[in-house]
Parts: sequence; C-alpha cells; structure tokens
Amino acid sequence: MIQSMTGFGKGEATIGGYAASAEIRSVNNRYLELNVKLPQALSTREIEVREMVRQRIGRGKVSIVISSSSSQEEDEIAVDGDSVKRVIALLKSLKKSAKISSPIKLEHLLIFKDLFKGASGEATNGEEWEAVKSAIDAALNQLQETRTVEGLSLKKDLSKRIDKLNSALNKIEELSRLHTEEEKNKLRQKVNDVLNGKEVDPARIELEIVLLADKLDITEEVVRFRTHNNFFIRLLDGDDSNGRRLNFLLQEMNREANTMGSKAFDAEMSHLVVEMKEELEKIREQVQNLE
Repeated sequence: MIQSMTGFGKGEATIGGYAASAEIRSVNNRYLELNVKLPQALSTREIEVREMVRQRIGRGKVSIVISSSSSQEEDEIAVDGDSVKRVIALLKSLKKSAKISSPIKLEHLLIFKDLFKGASGEATNGEEWEAVKSAIDAALNQLQETRTVEGLSLKKDLSKRIDKLNSALNKIEELSRLHTEEEKNKLRQKVNDVLNGKEVDPARIELEIVLLADKLDITEEVVRFRTHNNFFIRLLDGDDSNGRRLNFLLQEMNREANTMGSKAFDAEMSHLVVEMKEELEKIREQVQNLE
C-alpha cells in the first residue's frame, strides 16, 4: 500500500519496575536516514533499535527519541567496589607515568560512569530493554498508521492529476487528427509555389510530403504517454509503496511531453502541452513525499 514518508508515532510500555516511552518522527528523504537517542544505560542497544526501524520503514529521515524510568528505590543504586579499585589503580599508574604529584580526588572518579550499578544488575537492564522494545513497537505501529493515512490522501490527489493528463492527451490526439491532413495540404501548396510549374515526379513529391507530415505526427508519443499513465495508476494501487519507481516513471513522462511540445504545430496544442508539463511538476512534488 502506498505510504507517505511523513508521520509521527508515540508508544509507551511498562515491564517490571521500568516504564519506557518512544517518539518517532519521519519526513521525506531520498534514502533511509536514522537518528536514534537512547538512555545512557541502553546505549549499546542502538544497533538493535536501528534494525527494528529498518524492518518496518524503507525510506525517509527518521528521528526516534527513547526515554525510560525506574520505579525502584534510589537506595538500590550501588557502587561497584571492584570497578573503583581498578580505576584507582589505573589513575595511580597514570600519575606515576606522567610524574603528577597531585592526589586523586572524587571528581576524577565520577567521570567513570561504570562505577555505579543497580542492585539487580543485568536483570533490571533486561527488563528496561524489554520495556523499550515494546514502546518502540507501539510507536512504529502508530507511525505507519499516520503514514498510511497521508499516503491515501496523496494517492487520491495523484489519481485526479493523472485523469487531467489523460484528458489533455485526448484533446491533443483529436487536434492532431484534425490538422494532420490540413498540414499536408499546406506542404503541397508550398511545394507547388516553389516549383512554379516545373516538371517534377509527383510520386516523389507526395513521398516527401508524407515524410515531412510524419515528423509532425504525435500518435506514438500519445500512445506511450497513455501507457505510462496506466502504469502509474497500477503502481499507486500496488501492495508496495513505490515512490522510487513512480519518480523514475515521471522522468519518462516528461520526455514524452517535451517531444510532443517540439512537434506541436498550433498554439492550442502547445498550450495543452504546457498544461501537462505544469501538472507533471505538481505530481513530481507530491511523489517526493511517497516512500
């Protein structure tokens, strides 16, 4: 299903003594770009968070902010004595190597955050991570809902614009059919005026006129453009979000419009081609928001 790259999602979860929340925002981007902010205690889980997002989102600039809190009592936080001893020994060795005489102070030790631990150690960290995962999953669900709603709105608008293109194509095709014979007659008259009664093979003249008229014929471009329009609608109705493919298809549609513009032989047809190119630009702006 077609999806917008713009959306917002928020999720919350509580497991054991931990409550977690996740907020995810996404905007359009050529590729998937992730910005993750995690609690310090779970900084090593960033790769796992990124993988969770990649499994659900294919494209867009995505920012995810995660927070967690514990209902445990403050006295459950303890000092890791073994880590303190190792850090002090390291600092003493550093002092000796650098020939520093000043004493080791508390502020020197506070730089090392690993000196503190929760009373329940890995068990509490595991509960915190489970809460965070649940919150992220809920936020991703809401994000995809908002992206889907926005995608359906874009799909409706794009379908209307493709209808306008088809309508313009029908008018151009009719104008071409009406004026092609007229252009051939004008060419015949110009040839006769140039020859001024001179003897020339009439079959050769007629062949040259047909060849010149064919250069003005836009039937081939109209057929290809209409085929592109039909394929565009099929991509919109597909099971996947095809923003990239739609963008490439628009490039082909622009080429056909440019060719028709170069072959246009009257003002009305030229104006219709200009309107089509304006509509294609509006479609391109909308497609930039699709995943």
